[in-house]
Amino acid sequence: MPKRSFHAALLAACLLLQAGAETLRWNVADEFGITAAGVRRAVTRAKAHFRKSPDDRIVLEFDAGRHYLEGRPSDLGTINLTGVRPGPKGRLIFQGAGMDETVLVFSDKVHAVAGRDVFRVTMADMHMTRAKYTVSQGKVVETGPGKVVLDLHRGFPTPAEIFNAGSDQGRYLRRYTNSRTDPQMVVRDNPQYAWTDAEPLGGRRWQLNLRPKKETPNYSRGDLIGIKSKHGGQAYWFSGGSDFLFRSVKWTHKTRGVFRGGFDRIRVIDCVTDRAAPIHGQTPCLAAPGGGPQIGQPWDPPTTGNLVKNGRFIASGDDAVAFFHAEGEITGCDIRDAFARGILAANSPKAVIRDNQLARCPIQQSKGHELPDDFFERTEP
Repeated sequence: MPKRSFHAALLAACLLLQAGAETLRWNVADEFGITAAGVRRAVTRAKAHFRKSPDDRIVLEFDAGRHYLEGRPSDLGTINLTGVRPGPKGRLIFQGAGMDETVLVFSDKVHAVAGRDVFRVTMADMHMTRAKYTVSQGKVVETGPGKVVLDLHRGFPTPAEIFNAGSDQGRYLRRYTNSRTDPQMVVRDNPQYAWTDAEPLGGRRWQLNLRPKKETPNYSRGDLIGIKSKHGGQAYWFSGGSDFLFRSVKWTHKTRGVFRGGFDRIRVIDCVTDRAAPIHGQTPCLAAPGGGPQIGQPWDPPTTGNLVKNGRFIASGDDAVAFFHAEGEITGCDIRDAFARGILAANSPKAVIRDNQLARCPIQQSKGHELPDDFFERTEP
């Protein structure tokens, strides 16, 4: 075959292969059932399909409604995406009917979505939550050296219900304004107090024992106190991979998600972390015991090509958005009342942070990730 004819035939074959790529739409309820087992079957079938047709796009459609996905403790995540790897033009898309229409309710002790070596995935237009409230609160009855006694708000979990016996980290108290509809973080003279354990005193009254034991917390009778204890699985956890998009996704009860192992090209666009619905008319102080999107971790390899854009991150239990050894952009976000930093960019000098609105939680862009001793004194209302 002449050289020119060979090249023409090769180009025609390539165009034919490209034209052969398809977009397949699988309705999860109809074909698999919107359960943990059903979603596992859908992901397994998608992985098998990509092995044969790597550049296809598979859309898993989740109908409107409230769907319960009961995870197994033995699983890495209730939705396990380990090994999902479409071709360069392929993609696996989890498509809900809308942020307020498709609600996926996950088990508390298991990561909702997780995976190792995950490539080219989108999750869009849905709300991910847990079945139970994961934070608590109450009003101060009395204080003393190493203790505070609270009357818990009616309907909120007890300290025992959110206590993580497997860790001595992540249990803290902070003070909020006394508002039934929008409690806000008190800025001045309001450090985090660590609590170690709690004792029931009858009814809704509980004593929380603090560390250090000799210090009396700076609280007055009637102050509203938010209670957090990090426990259970993450909203999402990934290690290794590239190109993940969350678009128009809302998280409540569990809001913290982590990308690790040099995972790059992470996009979190038009997403929300927020407080859950009021209980007996009382809006929670906290959205969750943990923070929001965490791109990298302090000892992870660098990551590039990341974007957190137009998010609304309210009352997270730690850093609302965090970059570690990360390049990319955090822009156009509304961030309020984060328990720690509104935005943390640790060892991320090339991170671009612009056009964000923050209230009662500042930005920290620093070489390390440690919380400065005077951090809360710097916070602007």
